[in-house]
Amino acid sequence: MAKLKKLPKFVKLVKPEKQVKNKFDVKAFAEVTAKAAALPKELGAFIETVEDGEGITSYFWSANQPGYVGWRWAVTVAQLDPTSEPTLCEVALIAGEESLAAPKWVPWSERLVDYQALQAELEKQAALDAEEAALKDTDEIDEEAEEEELPVADSEVSEETEK
Repeated sequence: MAKLKKLPKFVKLVKPEKQVKNKFDVKAFAEVTAKAAALPKELGAFIETVEDGEGITSYFWSANQPGYVGWRWAVTVAQLDPTSEPTLCEVALIAGEESLAAPKWVPWSERLVDYQALQAELEKQAALDAEEAALKDTDEIDEEAEEEELPVADSEVSEETEK
């Protein structure tokens, strides 16, 4: 057997890349996770894959749930390299761009100011309505009084009273 020569320190050996033997199907892993989180038949078609950073990927499926139009199931998985086992980070049902979502949250102090302004406006309107009703009632009373005075105040003799 031949003796191996010792190489000087400044020489770097280039090692061939490792052959990847145990590649994990991360998308299948994410799909199984999403199916476990959703009720049967609630997981729709695959939409997209989004790379979130170093080894972190999110997979999205449509949600086939009544009342959740436009929502999506999201599964986030971390995997350091193709040979390492994937790690589940998160499973969530999230709103899509076209989905119906709750309005933006407004602090109580702002809602209270809006409520108080509305109440003040309603009180002003009620006072104006009451004034109009009072004026209308006095006008009706005046008209009734005029109607009662007309036969008495009528000084002309009618033809029927002469005969």
